[in-house]
Amino acid sequence: MSLMDLLEETDREMGVEGSKYMMGEDEEEEEEEEEEEEEEAEAGGGGGGIEYNCCVCMVRHKGAAFIPCGHTFCRLCSRELWVQRGNCPLCNNFIVEILDIF
Repeated sequence: MSLMDLLEETDREMGVEGSKYMMGEDEEEEEEEEEEEEEEAEAGGGGGGIEYNCCVCMVRHKGAAFIPCGHTFCRLCSRELWVQRGNCPLCNNFIVEILDIF
């Protein structure tokens, strides 16, 4: 199940009509092409990729975690945010689960 499917399912459960996550077929095709171009650029980058830091602790960790609103933090910070705050520090959406990426 994709993240978009989960977001749409959550909207239906909450009674939100006209999900803002839905895209037309043309938009989906354009987005897929952009993703493929980004992947090709990353693969052919020669090791000069950008390293991203967690915006909470400002340290690059091996493990990253993805929360439902789409923001990414290190695993430790995402777990602490979930337990202590319960919402994303960037957009204030509730954290209902955490997906460990790598």
